[in-house]
Amino acid sequence: MVAPQPQPAHMAPRVQWMHRLFMKGTYVLSCDVDVRADGVFVATLFPLWAPEEQVTEMFTGRVEAMRWYAEMLQRLQFAGWLLIGGRAVTTAA
Repeated sequence: MVAPQPQPAHMAPRVQWMHRLFMKGTYVLSCDVDVRADGVFVATLFPLWAPEEQVTEMFTGRVEAMRWYAEMLQRLQFAGWLLIGGRAVTTAA
């Protein structure tokens, strides 16, 4: 069995993915939006302690997806969730 080797950055596929992590007490929540190959935007709210409770919405346009994303970020912060990390990702691992 051969272990997979990481691809050099110049060979990795291009992706578009916005991701933020939030923490409240001992709970961590992931909020992200990514673009699929067919151009559909997928927005996901993913509680790391209960993955079966993830919420996913699909959008056909960037504006609607980013509006959802901004609203979720604001709601989480107003509800006391602390932003602990996140960034735009443009190269797949």
